[in-house]
Amino acid sequence: MNSRFAMPRCGHSRLFALLMATVSVAVLLPATTQPAIAQQKTASVQHSIPAGPLPQALNRFADVSGLQLVYDAGVTSKLRTKGFNGKGTNTEILSALLSGTGLIWRSTGANSVTIESPSVAANAEGVVLADDGSINLNTITVSNGGILGSHADTYQTAGSVNYISAQEVEQKRGTSVGDFISGIPGVLNGDSRNSGALDVNIRGLQGQGRVPVVIDGASQEQTVYRGYNGARSGSFVDPDFISEVSIEKGASGAADANGAIGGVVRMTTLGVHDILLPDRQFGVRVRGGFNTNSTSAPAVMTEGGMKGGWYQPGTQPNLRDGGNMDRPSFLNPTGGNGSVAAAFSSDFVDFVAAYAKRKNGNYFSGKHGSGQPYFVDKSTDPDFPNIGFDGLSPWKGGEEILNTSMENESLLFKGNFQLGIDHALELSFMRYTSEFGEIMPTRIGTHTSAIGVFQSEPDTLDLKTYNARYRWSPESDLIDLKINAFRTDMDHRATNLLPGWGGVVSTSVNYAQTIRNGINVSNESLIEAVPGEFRLEYGGGWQHETLGLPKDIDDKQWVINHSEFPPRSGKRTEKNVFMNGKWEINPQWKAAAGIRYSSFRTSDDNNSMKMIGNWPNFEYELIPGKVTHVSGHGISNHASLNWEPLDDLQLYGRYSDTVRMPSIFETLKGFSTAYLPAGLEPEKARSFEFGVNKTFEDLTGNSDQFRVHAAYYNNHIKNYLTRSNVIYDEPIAGYVGGLGMINLDYAKMAGIELSADYQIGNFTARLGWNHTITSRFCANPGTLWQQEALCSEGGFANSYALQHVPPKDTVTLELGYKMFDDRLMLGTRVSHYSHRFTESTTATQNEIQPGKWKPYTLVDVFGSYNFNEATRLDFAIDNLTDRYYMDALNAALMPAPGRTFRLNMTAKF
Repeated sequence: MNSRFAMPRCGHSRLFALLMATVSVAVLLPATTQPAIAQQKTASVQHSIPAGPLPQALNRFADVSGLQLVYDAGVTSKLRTKGFNGKGTNTEILSALLSGTGLIWRSTGANSVTIESPSVAANAEGVVLADDGSINLNTITVSNGGILGSHADTYQTAGSVNYISAQEVEQKRGTSVGDFISGIPGVLNGDSRNSGALDVNIRGLQGQGRVPVVIDGASQEQTVYRGYNGARSGSFVDPDFISEVSIEKGASGAADANGAIGGVVRMTTLGVHDILLPDRQFGVRVRGGFNTNSTSAPAVMTEGGMKGGWYQPGTQPNLRDGGNMDRPSFLNPTGGNGSVAAAFSSDFVDFVAAYAKRKNGNYFSGKHGSGQPYFVDKSTDPDFPNIGFDGLSPWKGGEEILNTSMENESLLFKGNFQLGIDHALELSFMRYTSEFGEIMPTRIGTHTSAIGVFQSEPDTLDLKTYNARYRWSPESDLIDLKINAFRTDMDHRATNLLPGWGGVVSTSVNYAQTIRNGINVSNESLIEAVPGEFRLEYGGGWQHETLGLPKDIDDKQWVINHSEFPPRSGKRTEKNVFMNGKWEINPQWKAAAGIRYSSFRTSDDNNSMKMIGNWPNFEYELIPGKVTHVSGHGISNHASLNWEPLDDLQLYGRYSDTVRMPSIFETLKGFSTAYLPAGLEPEKARSFEFGVNKTFEDLTGNSDQFRVHAAYYNNHIKNYLTRSNVIYDEPIAGYVGGLGMINLDYAKMAGIELSADYQIGNFTARLGWNHTITSRFCANPGTLWQQEALCSEGGFANSYALQHVPPKDTVTLELGYKMFDDRLMLGTRVSHYSHRFTESTTATQNEIQPGKWKPYTLVDVFGSYNFNEATRLDFAIDNLTDRYYMDALNAALMPAPGRTFRLNMTAKF
């Protein structure tokens, strides 16, 4: 690893030592320690929950107490609490938090507590008042939720949203970074196996800021060139540092969602509630674990996969029938992770410091399933015999998949300061460094030629994130001010090896540093002059990005000499102002609407490269060109209507007309996109969604619950921006057309989505389904080069959209059961992915090759055991049936991991 990226190293032996130490301490913890639930009626525990907005206090109390709190976010959103500091039972603490708010709580079943107004509670059955006037909690059990929401939001929100808790991230984290978002209907990660990045696809929309990933309020997306297989927009995070995740689908009007026409993925990192035990002001969380099914990455240029080729008639062909097939045994630890986090909490200050490391080698593919390669005779001339392969990938079942290793290290420092009852400030710094396997897909080959695969140099990444978040929420209906400022600095260095004739290997590099500074400001006011309850949110945002070569390269001339093309270089500024109104007309009817004005300006340095000297004694000079500018602006608006004719039934409709400004990657000249038309327009997404939420209580008479969310969505993106073979305005070097950016006439994606869950006693079941109805891309006449059809379901030649078309159907069923007083949880997840909605074809192998996969079904099993409130063991088997398959939305011919066992131990002190 480049020394510039180095942090203190920790080998496999230390990771396993950390795991063993964690297990040992867990065993030595007092056996008499009882879970918080068993103590909640009589035991007093120390809690420090600061005064401030009531929803934040309730979420924090739910986390530290383990209680599930169900309430209407619209009722609590503007209420404030005086907080709680001291010792008390859960009943006393919750009573204190609700004191003066006009709300009470009541038991609504074996697993839930509802917070509501006394008038609503008075009409409910089973209400028992305690001596202090509150509702008796009796023996309520544990659930989860956080600052970003809870699973209940899926069935209570007038829109399509999903929530992932920290424990679910641990259960689903898999082998690659993007595995933890699997199973969410309509949500996929693009090209998961050939990078360490998140490139989230929501309902067919992906990349270039269409689906921003916002971590603690900061955006850090970087788009990198991926050869003839397109481009990848990546965001990076260590799963060990994720506290919770919320996913909003569809165009968003939120303050942090400018240009988000596909949706938003929001995450928070570790807070004190993730680390501290209920009765502690200071604590430490230690986590260690291992996984199987991998091996250390071999030497660079080690070959793998099947390889054929031409051979002389009458001789034996020189074939390679796979690479490393020496797969470790199922339970042999081959990779590991470890982390330590410390937290301190007081009335005025919360502080978190954390370090995490994860290391895993190249994984092995599964052995069972169709799509595995086999040799075939591809000769077209008897004088030139040729052996190739058919199948989805050159890699065989059970083979080591080269360029899939990773080694990550992360640091986090976060402080929360309560500046009186009205003011709160959060400051944080996070650093993520990674060395991960990645190879240009075009170095591997295409779906029809067997040119072979090899181990390339790993990429290196250094990402620094700085955050400052301020909130002023006085006892005034007119002021709830939020200011969020951030800076992300991402240094990504990719090395692409170029095998040539006679075994000669040349090196090509693609180094880029993206620095993004941003600030969002918003305020919410309650307008009492409007009947009902009307809240107005207004504010604005500003972001400035720079892209170019890293500033501290040791040998800049070497980098320039080994660049295949001039690096993109320039800067971009985006601004927006917005206003959103939410109106609760009465308890049954709610309406919302908003408007936003956005603008952008990109300045392109127009670098070029000039050869100095003669081959082979030459070097390149990087020459800045004349700076050119691209700019644009647009107006977005949205509206929604929500009707709740019954307490457990919600019907809604949403419409949005949202603009996305072209990204910095789309507006800077670079290899394969040298042509940028002067009139590049922002995208304008006209979207609507109709949906229903319904809850059924006590269906069997055993306090069971069934919830369902169903929606139809339709996205029509005018001026959809992509790359393709375009007709130039004027001939360039004698060519009338070639690769360039283009605004299509429109793109359209439509489908239906279903989420459902059922709970009875200790058994839970969740179902998620997304069905794509329409995928269509249409160009304006006279804009495409050497393409006759004006519309295509899968995108046009060399379009990035070819890689973004999702499966026709994705279905996930998850079952879980708790035993031994909720200490042991066992679950299974069955996921099915159909074929891509449409299979696109390409005219030549020099064009983007859309990733191919066959329909596949995966079975995962997982579980956890809580020794006590301080110690938990998580375990999982991914791909239980050891299927050989290619991920949906793969772009690099890499089979997914085969059967893998994972184990993690978490202990708090």
